[in-house]
Amino acid sequence: MRKHQQGQTLIELMAVVAIAGLITTVAAGLIGFTTRRSELRAATSEIRALLVHVRAVAIAHDRNVAVRFKQTSSGTWTWALYEDGDGDGVRADDISRNVDLLIQPARELFHRRATIGIPAAPIPDPLASGTLGLRLPIRFSSMMCSFSRQGEATNGSLVITDGTDAVVIRVHGTSGRVSVIRWDGHLWQTGA
Repeated sequence: MRKHQQGQTLIELMAVVAIAGLITTVAAGLIGFTTRRSELRAATSEIRALLVHVRAVAIAHDRNVAVRFKQTSSGTWTWALYEDGDGDGVRADDISRNVDLLIQPARELFHRRATIGIPAAPIPDPLASGTLGLRLPIRFSSMMCSFSRQGEATNGSLVITDGTDAVVIRVHGTSGRVSVIRWDGHLWQTGA
């Protein structure tokens, strides 16, 4: 009878180990998902707040001000603020000639799991026909979003992704309003 009891103990131990392994696997997946989603929200908040800030700076300084995005050779993204120096708007050629001046040096957008980019999976583009993979992640002329002294803006958008999910941050030209559209895995949801 002792052998029978030992066998049951071994089977019970194997069952407990299998269940613990399953729980660990599920928990790791949930933690990874939660971390990814958290990073995506943080990156979205950072960029949205940046665009709202640039609009406020343009109005406060009574000048055209732009945020210029740039991808580095390592693949990370930076942004810098420029102010119009000659009254014709912030322009790439004026920046290169030091007519439009740097008012806030380049800062890196750093979120380990979320960045400006296009997700790997084919997700429909909420602003055009086709998928996000058919577009550039930033749709502003010269990679700059400009705001006028009246608060109007360059109409455009940018995509932030964690590799799987995506968020589109859109700047509305005439109003200068910044809106957010989130992919929930099945459809696009609007909201702040």
